[in-house]
Amino acid sequence: MAFSSSAAFSQTGEIGFGGEEESFWQQRILSVEVAGIVTADTFLVLNSSGLVPGERLSPGMTQDAIKGVFGLGLFSDVEIDVEPDEGGVRLKIVVREFPRLGNMKFSGNKKIKRKKFEEAMTLFEGRLVSRRLIKDNIDRMQRLYEDKGYLLADIEVERLPVEGDEGLVDLKFNIDEGEKVRVKRITFKDNKEFTDKKLRSKMSTKQKAFLRSGSFEREKYLEDKDKVIAFYKKNGFTDAVILGDSIWHSEDKTRMFIEIEIREGTKFFFGEFSWEGNTVIPDDKISGRIKQREGDVYNQEKYDETLFKFYEMYQDLGYWYLQVDENTDPRGDTLDFHFVLTENDPAYIRMIKVTGNTKTREKVIRRELFIKPGDIFKRSLLGRSLREVMILNFFGDVAPDWEILPNRDIDLIINVEEKPTGQFSVGAGYSARDKLVGTVGLGVPNLLGTGQTATLNVDFGKVRNSFDASYQEPWLLDTPTSLFLHFYIQDRRWYDWFTERRFGGSFRVGRRLRWPDNYFQIYGGYRLEQVRYFEISSDYIESNENNPYSVDKQDWPLVTSAVSTTILRDSRDLPQFPTKGSVVSWRGELAGTIFGGNWDYFKYDVSAEYYQKLLSQPTALVAMAKARFGEIDGIDDGEDDIPYGERYSPGGVDPDGTIRGYDDSRVGPRDINGAYLRGRYEIIYNFELSLSLKEQTAYILLFADAGNAYLSLENIKPFKRFSRSVGFGFRIVIPFVGIMGFDFGYPFDGLDRHEWKSHFQIGRGF
Repeated sequence: MAFSSSAAFSQTGEIGFGGEEESFWQQRILSVEVAGIVTADTFLVLNSSGLVPGERLSPGMTQDAIKGVFGLGLFSDVEIDVEPDEGGVRLKIVVREFPRLGNMKFSGNKKIKRKKFEEAMTLFEGRLVSRRLIKDNIDRMQRLYEDKGYLLADIEVERLPVEGDEGLVDLKFNIDEGEKVRVKRITFKDNKEFTDKKLRSKMSTKQKAFLRSGSFEREKYLEDKDKVIAFYKKNGFTDAVILGDSIWHSEDKTRMFIEIEIREGTKFFFGEFSWEGNTVIPDDKISGRIKQREGDVYNQEKYDETLFKFYEMYQDLGYWYLQVDENTDPRGDTLDFHFVLTENDPAYIRMIKVTGNTKTREKVIRRELFIKPGDIFKRSLLGRSLREVMILNFFGDVAPDWEILPNRDIDLIINVEEKPTGQFSVGAGYSARDKLVGTVGLGVPNLLGTGQTATLNVDFGKVRNSFDASYQEPWLLDTPTSLFLHFYIQDRRWYDWFTERRFGGSFRVGRRLRWPDNYFQIYGGYRLEQVRYFEISSDYIESNENNPYSVDKQDWPLVTSAVSTTILRDSRDLPQFPTKGSVVSWRGELAGTIFGGNWDYFKYDVSAEYYQKLLSQPTALVAMAKARFGEIDGIDDGEDDIPYGERYSPGGVDPDGTIRGYDDSRVGPRDINGAYLRGRYEIIYNFELSLSLKEQTAYILLFADAGNAYLSLENIKPFKRFSRSVGFGFRIVIPFVGIMGFDFGYPFDGLDRHEWKSHFQIGRGF
């Protein structure tokens, strides 16, 4: 291009000419081209310029064209070259694109992870990188640090060219986090009812002090202001508000000072409660839901709880569209409340949809529901239905949803989340009694999605070897009748005393009951078992010389033929790690007599356990209390008719009774030589506090155990003569293996008192 006959117009709007300026203006535009495009759209540039062939060129047109193209935000520089030609001028829009982002790198960030930065930033791989965009994202990173209390954080960015690709650039953010600001002082203004100290106690943000870091996080601080106002409203100040707050820092920005201005307002008290419009629920039941009394200090939480009880009471009857109009009538510092109830019609269920069941057949879920299509949509029945589905232990979660129909009835949706299962498993179990036991298993719960369970397990180890096969049908012939079949062969070495071999089978039939309530179940069963003891050590024979019931005194093998009955009430909310509810059971077994076999005895066990959630946030804290009593008697009080293996031998984590801190099966009566006799009676008490680290996955617990076994009824003292212990432990759920538990018990009684003992178990459940 000859300099004398061309001109260039830059993004700044300045115009440079190589010839006479007037030779270009008002010339007809012959053509418009675009140069410098790499990834942008040529048509987009032409369209944004507004330059059209055929029009006459003017200074305003070039300035508008540069602004339009530059405004796209795609280019770091825009120029327009003008080339004269016969009959007019030819224009060329020359652009230089911003580089695109290759990778981002961060260095020096210890308090905030890369993932947190990426969630807040608007930079991502392939996006055009402009100076303005970089500054905006540095500001975003700075705000994250400010929210964490790092006001001195300094962020610098390096542009790193990508070798082999001029259009790409890597960004490296070099971060100096600096020292965290500490809250030096928190004060309040115009607070008369409560002191600064009292109000500060309601806040998570604390002043720096011994054992207190004084750290500041903006999100927590915003929550703290809400907590302060909630505290006022809990204590009668319904109009309390925060008028404003001031935050300032020391010169070096390492110390923070906070002042919160409060308007307390008037302190109010509860007055009279009245209501109208209730036709479904009588006055006495509504009155029973109001726990406040005239003269009590107004408490917003208690008031909200009363309203919730109103809605809950009506929803339990299906009246989900209840409206409560609240009218407040102040009398000085007293608030009277009048509720106008509009009950509306109850909601009915048109249909129930089940979603999320990828394996379980829909009928397995539907048959557990207490609520059916056509029923009134009652809150209580919905809750019970969800509980019954969860208690199957096939699902990790069960959540309800519903769609409201034009006539205000609903379609109920049950969303389930299947638990992972496998048809073949190899695992291990461990207990102090059986030591390490390997397991090969075939079969899973919820076989073929039908709710049935079929298992085939082989255990092998130094102490215990067994073969076990079982089948369970929870809904026989599509009725609430269960069938359980069991066959087993088991060899167990008891310490160094003897080897016990059990060979037998059993079946059990159960039925759900509706009386006394629908949490009850009853089972009836039969067991046929042959037992033989062999490889009896001379030490055992010698130490049990005076024990007429020791195993060396019997002529083995001997057969047990027994029928059993179990009555069970189970209202737990979850089958594993429950948080509320109870389990109460009575089980009786009659052996021999008309049923044959070598033993004639009657045995029964009564147990009760109760669960109560004490804390829901931030994690669940649950208390469990359990008591158990057992007795076994020979027919006509014949001691010789009580099998050794059926007598009680609690201790450790033995199935006969858990008393941690002691060896398995080593709590109970002894003879004059110190040999364990195993009892005819037992009493066991257990108490646990469990804290969930992750629900249904990991827990830590504190426990207290007490119990004993007795030879005679006269020896029983319900709260004396116990082996007692306290301790702590943890539980972790391992897929395809079960629960792993580790407990440390500290015993107060016996020969090993005041020495910690550990109990380790792995298995399907304990």
